Amino acid sequence: MAKANESEAVVACTNLTKTYEGGMVALRDLTLNIERGMSFGLLGENGAGKSTLVRLLMGFILPTKGELVVLGERKVSRAHPRIGYLHERPYVELRFTGRKYLEYMAQISGLWGSLNSRRVSKTLELVELSAASEEKLAAYSKGMLQRLCIAQALLTDPEFLILDEPTSGLDPYSQWKVRQIIAELRGRGKTLLICSHYLAEVETLCDTVGILQRGQLIRSGTVKELIHTQDAVEIILRDEQEAGELVKRLHIGESVLETERNLLKIRASAQQEILAALVRAEVAIQRLNPVSRTLEEVYIQTTRAETNRKAEASTIP
Repeated sequence: MAKANESEAVVACTNLTKTYEGGMVALRDLTLNIERGMSFGLLGENGAGKSTLVRLLMGFILPTKGELVVLGERKVSRAHPRIGYLHERPYVELRFTGRKYLEYMAQISGLWGSLNSRRVSKTLELVELSAASEEKLAAYSKGMLQRLCIAQALLTDPEFLILDEPTSGLDPYSQWKVRQIIAELRGRGKTLLICSHYLAEVETLCDTVGILQRGQLIRSGTVKELIHTQDAVEIILRDEQEAGELVKRLHIGESVLETERNLLKIRASAQQEILAALVRAEVAIQRLNPVSRTLEEVYIQTTRAETNRKAEASTIP
């Protein structure tokens, strides 16, 4: 990903490395930027380095080497008050009501008096918990508790929001409710970092993604670029022409990946050649589409390819 100016980037990492005691390298030479207003999805299997990066961004730990700037601050802990953070396994005190809990957390964040009340009411409304605000948290469902923790992360109206596995372990309805809240925040222009194992969720909620594997960023880009990057094009023939018969007649089988009734799937590199052959044969075309992939397919293909590449490299004498 191209490096943005620090003034434009909420997060700017350059050759960021974190090595833990014992020599375990959790992040290696990570360079990425999260620009203001971007919704960035961070993908990777367990142990890939996602949690380490989040801890670095929050200032909980320090990098071993490299440069990290968060919200313009090189001393990352100074940016902490301007960041909202949803932990992967959030904890709440169940003896509170929803409103009292948020009021208490708002006080810890430096919000008092009428400002405290306004922010608590506003965040309760955003996560649709106003009606349940006087109930004890012990009576809340897991989905309600997760929405309450999102409200807590939003109390200070942060510039940057980190959501670590925001829908993990929730039932389908609760997942949908949380995604609606995140979509609302995205629509308001909030800068988001979303760590999630649900790739369909990331594909829906994020503009840009980065894939981590064993501490290294192996691929990044906009969701649109990644899911449309495939060496294949579909050609739909008009008038229900049989694609299989046409391939035999025009002798274009070498460039055809698949045929089904009036559909031809061809290599993108052969598109001009195939279209020229169809025009010469006066074959009518109804539609031509680049073949898209899901983000899940991109992720699996990328991570497996990188694993195979490293395995092959390790066997070279």
